[in-house]
Amino acid sequence: MGAKWLYQLRSAPGQQTSTLHLFDRFEALGARRICKWKTQTSYHKKHQSSPVTSDKAAGDMFLVQFPSDAPEKCYFVVRQGEEDKVMEAGAAMLSIWGLMNSPTGNAAMPLYDQRLSMTVEGWAYEMGDFVIRVGSVLIRQLTQHKTEENRPQRADQFKGAVLEVEYLPSLDRSDSSQLIAEFVEIYCQVDGPTAVPVSGFRPISAVMPTRSVGNPQSLHWPQRTREYTNEHRAQQYVALFQQVTRSSEHSSSLSSSSAAAPSAPGASGSAPPAAG
Repeated sequence: MGAKWLYQLRSAPGQQTSTLHLFDRFEALGARRICKWKTQTSYHKKHQSSPVTSDKAAGDMFLVQFPSDAPEKCYFVVRQGEEDKVMEAGAAMLSIWGLMNSPTGNAAMPLYDQRLSMTVEGWAYEMGDFVIRVGSVLIRQLTQHKTEENRPQRADQFKGAVLEVEYLPSLDRSDSSQLIAEFVEIYCQVDGPTAVPVSGFRPISAVMPTRSVGNPQSLHWPQRTREYTNEHRAQQYVALFQQVTRSSEHSSSLSSSSAAAPSAPGASGSAPPAAG
C-alpha cells in the first residue's frame, strides 16, 4: 500500500465525462490492467425520534467501504469541528450497524436514517511505481415512494468519473503528493478530461500506531502521523461525496428557480440558492 490522491475528472462544457479515453491511454502506455475496484460511501443522519440525545450521537455519519481492497474493514467518519473523527472497524460491524438502524430489527427505532449513497466503480491499472484507478460515480437517493415490499425506492444519478493515483514506494503524504500531481499532469490529462484534486480533504493527524510501537511522546510518533492510512482514504471519499452532492443540490436549485420564475407581473420570488 502507498499514499493515494483522489481527483475528479471534468470534461469541457457540453461533453460527458468518460473513462474509456483513460483506459485506452493507459493500455497504450503499457499499463497492466490488474483488477476491478469499487468503493461505497453512505450518508446517515440521526433519526429525529432517536432516543439518543444530541450530545451522545453525531448528527451526521458517513460509512465508507473498500470491498475490492479492504473487504475485512469498514470506516465511520464524523465531520465535526476542525478535524474529522474516523473509526476503523471490522466488517462484522456492518451487521451490528444494520440492526441498530433497521425499523424491523432489535432496536425500538433506528438511530440513523440512510439518506444517500455513493458508489465508485471501475478498473485499476499498474504502471511502474503507480497504481491508477479510474471509475464512474453513481449517487443513489432513497425516495418517498414505496415498493410492494414496503421498502423505499432508489433513484440513481451518474455524477461523472474519478481518478485515484497511488504511489507504491511511499506512505508519506507530503512527499508523495507532488510526485502524484506530476504523474497526473504528464500521463492522465493529455487530450482528455481535466483532473481536479478533490477539495475539503482534512487529513487526521492523531492516528494510533498500528505497525510501530509508540505514544505521542515517542520518536516513532512524528513519522506515524505523516503516514497515509486507509482512514485518510476514507476521508477523501467523504470529501468527494460532499463535493458531488453539493453540485447536485446547486443544479437542482437552479432548475427549481427557473421553473418557479413568475409568469405574470407582480408574481414573487424564486427558490433560494443551495446551501454551501
